[in-house]
Amino acid sequence: MDEQLSWLVIEPGWAVFATDGSEIGYVEQTVGDRDEDIFNGLSISTSIFDDPLYVPSERVGRIFEDRVELALASNEVETLAEFLEPPPSLDIDAEKASWSDRVLEEVTDIDTKPDEVPWWKRIRPWLASFGGRR
Repeated sequence: MDEQLSWLVIEPGWAVFATDGSEIGYVEQTVGDRDEDIFNGLSISTSIFDDPLYVPSERVGRIFEDRVELALASNEVETLAEFLEPPPSLDIDAEKASWSDRVLEEVTDIDTKPDEVPWWKRIRPWLASFGGRR
């Protein structure tokens, strides 16, 4: 049996499977804080044309190379919410003397929202599946 992996190695394009073994789509992106090792979930694509869905981390099962298994039956995938980009994180520079400077002037964007997955990356896994990749 393959070795289970950490969420930190999941890459866009990995296949996503339901508990019954059916392939339901592909990973678009992981959501979390890599520096703090906090995994929030996955954005998955179930169709070329549909918006990505959000899978919370507690519904992600086992992770193997090129494969993520969800703790969801294939019919439960339909109940997942649409993926919404997380807001950017803000950091206030504590070196400034006044409170107003820290709050009003020195708010810096340290974690911008994840890059949107380009259209060509969204369709690549779907095209590969027609070519017998899996």
